[in-house]
Amino acid sequence: MNRIKKLGFNTLIIGLGSMGSKFMIFLLVPFYTFYLSPAEYGQADILMMTISILIPILTLSIADGVFRYTMDKIDPKKVFSSGCAILVLMSVLLVALAPILLQIPMIQDYYILFSLILLVQAWNALFQQQVRANGKLILYSVSGLLMAVLLFVANLVFLKYWNMGIDGFLYANLVAFSVQAFLLFFGGKLYRFFSFRAINKPLLGKMLLYSLPLIPNAVLWWVMQVSDRYILTLFLGVAANGLYTVAAKIPSLLSMLNTVFFQAWSISAIGDGIKKSDTFFAQVFTIFSCLFFVVTEVILLIVQPFADTLFSAAYQGVWQYVPFLLIAVILSSFSSFLEVSYMAEKKTKQLVITTLKGGIVNIALSFLLIPFIGIIGASIATLIGFLITWLLRMHQTGFFRQIESKFLFWCSLALLCGQSVYLSCIDTPNLMVQCLFAVALLGCQAVLVKKLVRYKTARSLAK
Repeated sequence: MNRIKKLGFNTLIIGLGSMGSKFMIFLLVPFYTFYLSPAEYGQADILMMTISILIPILTLSIADGVFRYTMDKIDPKKVFSSGCAILVLMSVLLVALAPILLQIPMIQDYYILFSLILLVQAWNALFQQQVRANGKLILYSVSGLLMAVLLFVANLVFLKYWNMGIDGFLYANLVAFSVQAFLLFFGGKLYRFFSFRAINKPLLGKMLLYSLPLIPNAVLWWVMQVSDRYILTLFLGVAANGLYTVAAKIPSLLSMLNTVFFQAWSISAIGDGIKKSDTFFAQVFTIFSCLFFVVTEVILLIVQPFADTLFSAAYQGVWQYVPFLLIAVILSSFSSFLEVSYMAEKKTKQLVITTLKGGIVNIALSFLLIPFIGIIGASIATLIGFLITWLLRMHQTGFFRQIESKFLFWCSLALLCGQSVYLSCIDTPNLMVQCLFAVALLGCQAVLVKKLVRYKTARSLAK
């Protein structure tokens, strides 16, 4: 298979599992709005977001190191065993941190469940990366689908029938992720890759040199995605955070696409040694950006009726916070696309600088805007933070010059930004105005695709 076909195949296989699990999480949002109040959902979200940031810190982002060094064809037994050693130390550290975590108001009532989910998700992340690096993408996908089904069933039991509230939400996640980890470990026969004798200190040192810079990068990335929820809770309370969390679930449809593509793209770029100067790199970005622009446009067209139909009365009106968050996801996705080039060249330290500057801008704007314009201020702050990060990475990698059909690309991004401003400021959007934005954007994408097809045809004839 050529590189495009290989990337497409990997994307399809990973997408079958990842999209299934992530789409199920999205479909559960209306379910949560009926069985959890905005305050309960806001608190449950804070707990899960806290877990997501503690994992890279406590595990030293070793799962990323395991993936990268396994892709380098280094003895997988040494790589996996060394990674497991870090997670064993993390488990001990978590027990030692118990007195501190028990003093945190939002965690102390759920400490045991919180700790168990953290441990399970940390091991699950390691198993996922090892299975993906081993090329067992079908197992990777099947485990994701199974996790999605279990998450749905568990939520149905714990929330609808047993009415367990936040506890039920946490139990459902614990059950689903535990079964996925079990399937990955035994289905991927990862026990064959573990041995205490295989733990290699020099190799572990190299892996940590690669993964340690990813900790502040992960923390800062989390800051841009989640810090505004803490600031919202500080100024407006957990109910406001619950509304914002529901609004953020709609752009998660776009995040699903990015997650799937990022996983497939990282395998192709690292495995095939693709450089950012390669014309293939720019061509893939053109296809990637076209897809994201079109999907974003579709979501913007249906966001109001979609949200008003699916969510309960307590969450009506959240759709107005969505447009800016959609643009933020696009910019975040573009940043992730370029992040693969840093990973392929093992220049993870440079990632931190770009993410740090974007994170500082995001936090500063959140404190500045949320007290004055409320929830929508959090959306704007997130957008600008990701914009800064993306522009810095574009400059650092010199990718400004490589973008194909620059005018059409920037025009498409400007159209989506203009439409987002319109939707966020109008209580009842005019369908005709929406259609004008859509026609203009789709016209730009049609011209881009036509140019790409012509280029491919010309190359094929030349051969």
